[in-house]
Amino acid sequence: MVVVPSTLDAVTVHAEGALCTRLAAVPSDNGRLPRQVRIEGLPLGLRTGTLRAAVLKGPQGLQVRDIRPAYDVRLPAEMDIPAAQRALEEAREKLAAVNAEMDRVMRDLAALQKLKPAFPPRKKDEPHEPRESSLTAILSLAGFVDAELIPLHDRRIALERQQTEAAEEVQLRQRRLNESSSAVRGQRAQLYRAAIITLSEVGPADEAAQLALEYAVHGARWVPGYDLRMPRTLDGGVLRMRASIIQRTGEDWSNVRLALSTAQLERRADVPELKALRIGRRQPPPARSGWREPPPGLDELFAGYDTAQPPSQWRPDPGMVLAGISAPQGQPVPEQAPVLREEPTTGGALMAMPSPAPMRASQSMPSVSAPARPTGAFRAGGAPPPPPAPGAAPEAPKKKSANLMRRREVADEAPMEMEEEPSGYLAGLDGYVGEMAKEEGGFGGGDGLVDTRSRPTGLEPAVDLLDYGNLELGGVNQPGQRGRLQPQSEDMSRELLVLMGMHVRVDVFALVAQYERTAASVQHVELPSWSVPPRQSTPHFDYRFDVETRADVPSDGVWHNVPVFSAPVGLSAEYVCVPSMESRAFRTVKVENRTPHALLAGPVDITLGDEFLMTSPLPTLAPGATQRLGLGVEESIKVSRNTRFDEASGGVFGGSNVLTHHVCVELANRTAQRVTVEVLERVPAVPSAAEKDIKVEEAEVKPAWSKRALLPGETPVEGERAWKVTLQPGETQTLNATWAVRIPTSKMLVGGNRRT
Repeated sequence: MVVVPSTLDAVTVHAEGALCTRLAAVPSDNGRLPRQVRIEGLPLGLRTGTLRAAVLKGPQGLQVRDIRPAYDVRLPAEMDIPAAQRALEEAREKLAAVNAEMDRVMRDLAALQKLKPAFPPRKKDEPHEPRESSLTAILSLAGFVDAELIPLHDRRIALERQQTEAAEEVQLRQRRLNESSSAVRGQRAQLYRAAIITLSEVGPADEAAQLALEYAVHGARWVPGYDLRMPRTLDGGVLRMRASIIQRTGEDWSNVRLALSTAQLERRADVPELKALRIGRRQPPPARSGWREPPPGLDELFAGYDTAQPPSQWRPDPGMVLAGISAPQGQPVPEQAPVLREEPTTGGALMAMPSPAPMRASQSMPSVSAPARPTGAFRAGGAPPPPPAPGAAPEAPKKKSANLMRRREVADEAPMEMEEEPSGYLAGLDGYVGEMAKEEGGFGGGDGLVDTRSRPTGLEPAVDLLDYGNLELGGVNQPGQRGRLQPQSEDMSRELLVLMGMHVRVDVFALVAQYERTAASVQHVELPSWSVPPRQSTPHFDYRFDVETRADVPSDGVWHNVPVFSAPVGLSAEYVCVPSMESRAFRTVKVENRTPHALLAGPVDITLGDEFLMTSPLPTLAPGATQRLGLGVEESIKVSRNTRFDEASGGVFGGSNVLTHHVCVELANRTAQRVTVEVLERVPAVPSAAEKDIKVEEAEVKPAWSKRALLPGETPVEGERAWKVTLQPGETQTLNATWAVRIPTSKMLVGGNRRT
């Protein structure tokens, strides 16, 4: 096996997770390529079921035959330890030395403080009078203690300052190490993943072959964003799409080809199988490609092994009997006879298990049963049978066989109706037991013959048997499964057998769990302002965006902006004002999507000239759609609104009031270019229940207005009217509108008749 280096070439970032592609060059040795190669250095969070390999370049006939995941343990040299890890270790050593020195100084201080003059104890008959003592000795002792305490206190103060600085240094180094890329590890024993690729045998090869390895990882996200650059005149501009990417996959993406996908990484994308609908007699469906039934006489290969086993390993079950089944006329006896065993815990239900003892087709099947059951198998709920007679088949294991095969039936005239499908291994047998009569809860009856009116003519493999990467060969200690391919058990999902060959103590499960926690942490990172996840803005379609240039995204759990492409869009500037609500004009720009794909919702950083203006949210734009984007207030356009209200009696007999409203809007363009301003007004709307009493009439409007044309996503406003006015630099224009509201004299509008 040859270990080949690999480089990360391309990454497709999905809504959650990423799909990575590595390139590896396989050198030729003496004109021949190796049969097996090993690619190491893969991230620990590699998902085993997503491993794919292909040959990109090589001699004719070179193919990938097999790919297996494995673990890789590296012991880096001392000089390969990251500088941040070295600095942290040195800071911790310095802090430990300062703490040890501080403990020694504190012990010396405590010992000196205990030095005091001592006097001999008084006797019982000694009078309590002051004793004569040497004042010189007491003063000498006090002087000695003071002289020794002064430098110790100075040393303690210095050590406290050093201790504080060392603790701050450790915190700083630890923080920097945590903020660094997760691809750089500081452990002495580093655990990685590896892939073992088996290649086909080819002839002489003069040049190296190139392989592509693909795998999926968790711990990556992306959200879209945009940059809009426009001149101050708002005539034209450029919209560029960018992506904010965060990842904690355990490896840095350096100089890789990036692609962004809105699809879910976990979603299956298999091509559906469309079944043909035919009129006539039912035909068997075509067999799946890639499957070959086990060869006949497979169990005979293990006859010598079963004979050599000690008798103690085969203990007959007292509750196990063999069904007396005779072969139909002209039909051979099956090689494996089903063993029916009664389960007391399930109310006497029968379970079919394959017999481990081989039997040739030419031999007759023994019929062993209870004395009260002369033919056939015992029925559920009956008396438990006695132990089998000598010579009976050995006991099958109590583990229920998986239903790996699915029956395919063909009826000559009409298929036989069944109440329920046989479960367990009976559904996988070739029709010799699967069609037994089911009367009174038992299998068989009468003379034990099998009903072959709708006997299956073949076996169709299940989906699990076509997943060759997860198949394993049954061992000799698995009766009924030995020598046959079967799906790999769930407890082997982490490739524990590979770890048996390692001689380094590594807590694999703890490291994998730590990686999963680190990868899941990116889901809790706060999104940038106005950002929308791709699955939320595009719930009904998926699309892929290819980044124009190669990019670098470190594995540090921080958002990184990557430019994607320049979006060809149409930009037209407009000014909008609503004088009844705000006497100011607002700048807007209509964005028309002229790209062949949708522009997802996200924030837009708007720059006018060389000055950053603001950040606004952009909704999702389908191809050809148009949306309005706000750019803030335009101070150079002055707006004023004046109103007048008149009330008079109307009608033939004066039975109604006419409420006349006059609105006058003045616009002044103080900019240096021609502008188009859209002025919005609202005419009172009459509810449908009051149309008989209230009438609204538009009397005089100069210039004429019209109903506003709404863009997709905008909410319609009842009674809304719009003026579109074009103003030259320095021009002033006046807009007038008059409408009348007619109501009965005996009534009044709620809140007052004035509606301006």
